Amino acid sequence: MDFSQVDFTPEQLALESEIREIIEANWTPNYAHIAVDHDRMPVKVRMEFAKRGLLHPDLPKDQGGAGLGELELEMIAGIADEYWMPTNVSNSMLIPTLEKHGSAWLKEHVLPGIRRGEITTCLGYSEPDNGSDIAAATTKAVQDGDTWVINGQKMWTTWGNESDYVFLLARTGAVEEKHRTLTMFLVPMDTPGVEATPVWILGGGRTNVTFYTDVTVSDQYRIGPVNEGWNVMSEPLATEHGAGVETQGVAPVNGTMGQTFSRVFEKFVDASIKWAASRKTADGKSRLEDPITRMAIAEAMLDLEMCWNAEGELGKPMSAEALSRNADRMADIAAPEGLLDFGVDGSIYAGNIASERQHAPGTSVYGGTTEIYRNNLARRLGLPRPY
Repeated sequence: MDFSQVDFTPEQLALESEIREIIEANWTPNYAHIAVDHDRMPVKVRMEFAKRGLLHPDLPKDQGGAGLGELELEMIAGIADEYWMPTNVSNSMLIPTLEKHGSAWLKEHVLPGIRRGEITTCLGYSEPDNGSDIAAATTKAVQDGDTWVINGQKMWTTWGNESDYVFLLARTGAVEEKHRTLTMFLVPMDTPGVEATPVWILGGGRTNVTFYTDVTVSDQYRIGPVNEGWNVMSEPLATEHGAGVETQGVAPVNGTMGQTFSRVFEKFVDASIKWAASRKTADGKSRLEDPITRMAIAEAMLDLEMCWNAEGELGKPMSAEALSRNADRMADIAAPEGLLDFGVDGSIYAGNIASERQHAPGTSVYGGTTEIYRNNLARRLGLPRPY
């Protein structure tokens, strides 16, 4: 995000200095490779942010936040991007949900820890056989007195191997009833019967398949009424997709997948420009003077501008497609250096260019497939169903 035309107040400038001090004291380039595997704010930085209310900066101070506005949120995210530091955590999306639907026990024992950055969460929505059809979930939760016994399997449980809790969607009635028989739970990941196995993705990152075998949890871990899970889940899901509130903490950055991918795209473009400015062609001129390079960068910047101006759910498919398209283009121009990964001599920006290029294709799936987003947009425009 370009802040060159913004006149910051003394308070905002002090905030900028504070953020940089935290990151520089707790984040080094050596962490970049680890960050790709985790795609999550480093623990030391998270704890320092939490002490200052900056982990969920848009929340009121009495709720563990800092009461900051959108400009400050963009500033925090932009500074993190300068250091190629991930800020993606799922906690911010769940705080309003737990406040509204969580049991008294969860509000007393879990919610404060999330606000302080001491407790982390992951999302248990997708399943191997159902893809984007979340309402077809078959992971079963059967009530036994004051407890629930959960059996099933979830796919793409990012951070499942290191989170404290999973925001789990489970079937509490007939599968044929689809969204009418779903219930939400916040299940401790250390509960006997919970197992997270790695799925390594292109670019070096990790997600997980999670298995639930006779997992028994108290009813106090239920979120919202029985069979009302679809409504409970829809709030954080809408935030993630960009159809709802767009400021739910540092990450997903300002709440929407479109903005998150636009920021990744912008980071990639900036790095490509810096690379081109630092390299010479065979005749000794800057690569920025090369017409092919200039055309590629210009087209990428036009795409980026359109992505930043896309609203709501439109932002995600636009930014994901633009990122993939331009990542390939810039990698071609920067080759062979643009293909060198972390730790390899000659890699560009510690290998982040290569990493983002490998990461880009998956953005069409993360947070919901591009096809699902297009179907949602078409439905809102009153177009006929494709099937």
